[in-house]
Amino acid sequence: MSETSSSLINISDLPPSIDNAIKNVTDKPSLSIGTTFSDIWYLVFGGISYLSDKKKIKYAHKIEIFKKQLEDSIDRIPEDKKIEPSVQTTAQALENSKYCMDQDNLREMFSALISNSMNSDYQRDIHPSFAEILKQMSPLDGEVIKVFKNSPLVGLLICRYQVNENGGYQTLLENVFINYFMPNLEACSISISSLTRLGLLKVSYNDILLSKEAYNGFMEHPWFILLKGKFPDKNITIQKGIVSLTPLGRSFTRICIPD
Repeated sequence: MSETSSSLINISDLPPSIDNAIKNVTDKPSLSIGTTFSDIWYLVFGGISYLSDKKKIKYAHKIEIFKKQLEDSIDRIPEDKKIEPSVQTTAQALENSKYCMDQDNLREMFSALISNSMNSDYQRDIHPSFAEILKQMSPLDGEVIKVFKNSPLVGLLICRYQVNENGGYQTLLENVFINYFMPNLEACSISISSLTRLGLLKVSYNDILLSKEAYNGFMEHPWFILLKGKFPDKNITIQKGIVSLTPLGRSFTRICIPD
């Protein structure tokens, strides 16, 4: 990203004047959401400078959308549930959100994290790592993790496509996760691996669903049929597994994925 961001720590680095086009959308949010949050917002967004007018306008528009999302989310918190935001959580979330402004789903998740951190009902699930996790997620990661928000505790189906031969096997595609809204199996495989690395998901090939028909969709998928055609003399099979939320992942989906 070509923007230069202000420091959250060295306030003296902030420029004495701020471009009016940005200032109009980064003035302190309404006092009803708390002075602490207002000050953090200004420190994160108030000192941003730009290298081009086109980027300035586009980015300013995204900040305006983000600010409106936040204000609407915070306004929906019942008055008796509102609490002062944690600087640790809110400052990190606002800082990291700067790098995800162009991704609508990640921006919405940052908004949910920040607003829920001000709601006493969600305090047991808030964790400071969530802001850093969101920063490292791709838009597809955001879509994949949403699938797990209301998933069964046992998890969802996953498998490996593999070639069985000579008493062993070679994996052709790891972490095959079928979701018909996301047809690219390779991209979903990478996303599952990334979400596992971030500690939100766990994959097990020792646990499977007992239903014999449950995994039929993997063997009927065009990818599997393509592999059988590519290796006509090989025994193409699947290794069955389960992918599920970790305890951290359950808290993350409750906090960061809007209902």
